[in-house]
Amino acid sequence: MTTRKAFLAALAGALALGATVPATGAAAAKRTPLYVSVLSPPAPVVGTDGRRHLAYELLLANDGGGTAEIQSVSIRARGGRELKRLSGDQVAGPLENFGYHPTTTLGATEGGRMVLDVTLPRRARVPRALVHRFTVRTVSASGESRTWVFRAAFTAVSRRRPVELSPPLRGGFYLDFNGCCARAPHRGAITALNGRAYLSERFAMDLIQIDAHGAAAAGDLTKNESFLTFGEPVLAVADARVVATLDTLPENVPLNGPPALAFSEKEIAGNTVILDLGHGRFAAYGHLQTASVRVKAGQRVRRGQVIARVGNTGPSGAPHLHLQVMDGPDLLASDGLPFVFRRFALAGDVTNLDEFLTGAAPAAVQPSPRNGLQRHELPLQSSVVRFPG
Repeated sequence: MTTRKAFLAALAGALALGATVPATGAAAAKRTPLYVSVLSPPAPVVGTDGRRHLAYELLLANDGGGTAEIQSVSIRARGGRELKRLSGDQVAGPLENFGYHPTTTLGATEGGRMVLDVTLPRRARVPRALVHRFTVRTVSASGESRTWVFRAAFTAVSRRRPVELSPPLRGGFYLDFNGCCARAPHRGAITALNGRAYLSERFAMDLIQIDAHGAAAAGDLTKNESFLTFGEPVLAVADARVVATLDTLPENVPLNGPPALAFSEKEIAGNTVILDLGHGRFAAYGHLQTASVRVKAGQRVRRGQVIARVGNTGPSGAPHLHLQVMDGPDLLASDGLPFVFRRFALAGDVTNLDEFLTGAAPAAVQPSPRNGLQRHELPLQSSVVRFPG
């Protein structure tokens, strides 16, 4: 799925009017040049790099009449232990304005998002809360300069374990070309719905099949059938209940994916199946093949059951499977939750993802030191995996 820019424009306005700085409960109130808030408390998950990831986002808005240059951000555990620091040009890695431009500076009344990924050793103690220390230089319309140092965006860290899933596909190789926890289209797909910001795709993945030479297709690339992933059986990731399906959207011509704004909120992932996994967690599959969905709302499914086939529907440029877990049944008006697979084999990491996605070259798979069987982990962006079967 891709970002809905119209919704983000509405979100920027909402931030400028109504965002607040969460109180830490300790320090006295202090004026700051920015509104800073946490979109959703971070939830730890172990990735295929063997590290524990805290993936979350900050929403920022400049409350002043001049420019605000963010010179540094220090992310600390409650109690003072620094976990990550961004300084100077490093800030422009995770920070972008609502025009999708990486930046260190927000203009007067301008807003942005900071996509963060704090990583810890797998066995390290996970902090119960995080706080952010900002150093910001402001320049007023009259040219007056001031440096601000302040704490903001105190947030608890979720203690809930990621849901464990069975694979959604059989065999492989499958490349996760749009996944956690990098700053990529899924992480930027913050959506304003009913005046509230959501990011249902925070931990989502897009899986495309490649062969041993890194190619995703052979023959006529204007035909979906030329792609290895097209028509592959899609499997239920758990014993679950079907809550919604969509099966009628037509297939796209490969390499000519229509824009996200051409689709309604219900159609934003193309043909879909949404499963209720229980305990407030839902799995959504996207871009399914037209007329391939084998289940209907209210039906119970068993782990590993074939529920559809991979297609190229909705805002999609080539056949692939979109998978995400969220805290509600709505594709957009939900918060994205972490998940892990019971077991899979890691085959390496792709080192030329941009070239691969533009069709300039096959995927170059570099063996990873962690190649081989993995359990209870989330494949990260650029990971190449094989599933059982």
